[in-house]
Amino acid sequence: MKTIPVEIITPEKLVLKDDIESLVVPSYEGELGILPGHAHLLAQLLPGEIKLTNHKETKYLAISGGFIEVHPGKVEIFAETAELAEEVDSERAKQAVEKAKLKLQEGKDVLVAKISMQKALARLKVVDRIRKKRTS
Repeated sequence: MKTIPVEIITPEKLVLKDDIESLVVPSYEGELGILPGHAHLLAQLLPGEIKLTNHKETKYLAISGGFIEVHPGKVEIFAETAELAEEVDSERAKQAVEKAKLKLQEGKDVLVAKISMQKALARLKVVDRIRKKRTS
């Protein structure tokens, strides 16, 4: 099966470099599916889950938003933060959800609290995905 190289980059590091068969990202236009041979694309990404699939495995990452650029022979994702599911601290993510809920209840920094909630929930979602995968 055909593959396309993908790089996921944050300001701190290159998080992932791999050849994949398919990729799904959360964008403002909805979920975008990318396959080898996809047309050139530049899109803004929402906080959420990235799913990468190759013949060996499926990987999940949580991102805090960013941009994706698809070239004919390469995909680049630039994110503020990106974590592989295996690296997510689920306790810290749960604490972030509770902190965001409290801010929302108080009506303080509502927009910031909503974004923090989205980021933390994305982190918990990818952790849940790998837990389910291990038990099946």
